[in-house]
Amino acid sequence: MLPIERQQRIINEININGRVIVSELVTLCQVSQETIRRDLSQLEKRGLLQRSHGGAVLIKKQSTGTPGNNRIAKENELSFRQRINEHADEKMIIAKRALDFISPGDCILLDSSTTCWYLARQLPDIELTVLTNSLRIVQTLAARGSIRTICLGGEYSDRDEDFHGVVAEQPLREFQINKIFFSCSSLGNDGYLREGNENNAHLKQQLLLAAERKHLLMDGSKFLRPSFARICHYRDVDFLITDQLKDKELEQELAWNGVNVIVCSQRYQSMQLIKN
Repeated sequence: MLPIERQQRIINEININGRVIVSELVTLCQVSQETIRRDLSQLEKRGLLQRSHGGAVLIKKQSTGTPGNNRIAKENELSFRQRINEHADEKMIIAKRALDFISPGDCILLDSSTTCWYLARQLPDIELTVLTNSLRIVQTLAARGSIRTICLGGEYSDRDEDFHGVVAEQPLREFQINKIFFSCSSLGNDGYLREGNENNAHLKQQLLLAAERKHLLMDGSKFLRPSFARICHYRDVDFLITDQLKDKELEQELAWNGVNVIVCSQRYQSMQLIKN
């Protein structure tokens, strides 16, 4: 692959995902890390991206107001308060099923999704340590005497009612976290979990790295639809808990890739042996 072809591929990736990671580009382009870093440096000088630790991010440009611009990115503009009422019954079913994966003594991580808020509301008052970046979840668990709640601080978002940024990531290194429960905007047809913006996607990448077992809570409306920023591939998830999964081909692919698929409406929920 010629340098100009490689750099164009990097530009395409960053335009689609909002960010790129050096290690992923090494695999994608089949070159060394040094070569990728030189490419990123040249592209930064041309004003096409901004380098960051371990990769690069897309430079945000002023909106032109043209209809259709940023259509994908706008899908996640609904506030936390608005998203609470979307597919509420499905989220409640998923949250109740997720309780089966939580045991006394666990140290668990809950992201700031509305589905995890439904899960927090269902948690019994048992001995648990819960880390979260969600203000709503902290408030929900405040009255549980046996649950130790630790809030990941950072910059506060009124729209999402959560904390994000480098400060939110730092405490993750101090704990041994058994399990994470999280959701996201979509599971795309390319097999990647995605978020509506790159900041949320980056934080969720760090949350996932901090936990041993990864539980994805996703209602059926989020499958095979587009979204903006890449989090990880579905094969990085241990369990997928959903209310429905109508695409049988996707269900089989998930199983082949080692993902335990739990469909709440089915009597026998797992396609593999579930080890809690």
